[in-house]
Amino acid sequence: MPELTPAQREEIIRRRGSLSDKDKQKHQMRNLDIHHKDRNPRNNDPKNLRVLTKQEHQDLHKRAGR
Repeated sequence: MPELTPAQREEIIRRRGSLSDKDKQKHQMRNLDIHHKDRNPRNNDPKNLRVLTKQEHQDLHKRAGR
């Protein structure tokens, strides 16, 4: 499966109500990102995707050393 396009990313975020899966708060679309739990950007199974703020996503990767 190919990586998500910007339109697909936006649709996933919109379907999840622009809520961060971590803080459960609504955020502006431009402040949200998609994280692949298994770190495989081609695995777009909905169970593998998390909506996070850009900061949450960055912090997650920093803690993992990636």
